[in-house]
Amino acid sequence: MYLSLNDLLWVFLFALGGWYLWAGMAAKEQVRQAATSHCARLGVQLLDDTVALVRTRLKRDSRGQLRLQRSYEFEFASTGERRYSGVAVLHGRRITQMQLSPHQMV
Repeated sequence: MYLSLNDLLWVFLFALGGWYLWAGMAAKEQVRQAATSHCARLGVQLLDDTVALVRTRLKRDSRGQLRLQRSYEFEFASTGERRYSGVAVLHGRRITQMQLSPHQMV
């Protein structure tokens, strides 16, 4: 059986899409766990136990290598009455930013 160049291109694109989805699920889980522990350390509660991907882009790291940078948003509560937003940035496999919006403490 011979594969044409067009067939190889489709196989490559399918494999690339599968890798992107698989890596995205692992990244989301890593950020969710980091957000959960960060919120616990600060005495606030991560709401819905989830994070949402808002942006993906290519960006160079400190060594000059291109890496995927994924930005996630999540919501948390400090008193249980009001929702606040937070942001987590994953660059490659490292979380480079974890930021909570100003919130009221108990």
